[in-house]
Amino acid sequence: MNRTPSHVAAAAVVIALILSGCGAAAEKASEKATEQILEEQIGGNVDIDTGGDGSVEIETDEGSASFGTGDVPEEWPEFLELPDDVEIQSGTTIDSSDGRLVTIVGITDETPEEVLARYKDLLAEWEISGESTSSGGGSTLTGAQWENGKERVSLAASDTEADGRTFLTLGHTTLG
Repeated sequence: MNRTPSHVAAAAVVIALILSGCGAAAEKASEKATEQILEEQIGGNVDIDTGGDGSVEIETDEGSASFGTGDVPEEWPEFLELPDDVEIQSGTTIDSSDGRLVTIVGITDETPEEVLARYKDLLAEWEISGESTSSGGGSTLTGAQWENGKERVSLAASDTEADGRTFLTLGHTTLG
């Protein structure tokens, strides 16, 4: 079976996160075992480093990926402002020959419609596609994608009737 860097990164993250609570020595052994399994699967070098804070960094011959919890990735573009009250749940950076993808997942008190309006205003000069809003079952889901020829921004925002907060997934791709 042919494995893409994204599949390999996802598998490594799952394995590393499951094993990361085992203590320093066990964690290092888990990293090495996971590296060996993935190297056999993809036929190339893999280096995995897990942090005590739940972060994971993966390096392969095809690119790199880093996953963390609670922080905006360092590579996040400054112009792509987040809501002031956003609580970052996770951040991801993936580098490949196709470009760099930086993603955040967070929670805000803004409604999905307000989040969509925020990014429509911010990215007004960019070409928008796939804009949608749907409601049902007590939830609203909005989304859109913008491109300017060199970069792409993708948005998905949804709320729940239970607490009224909005779950936000925002991605920025530097096109290669």
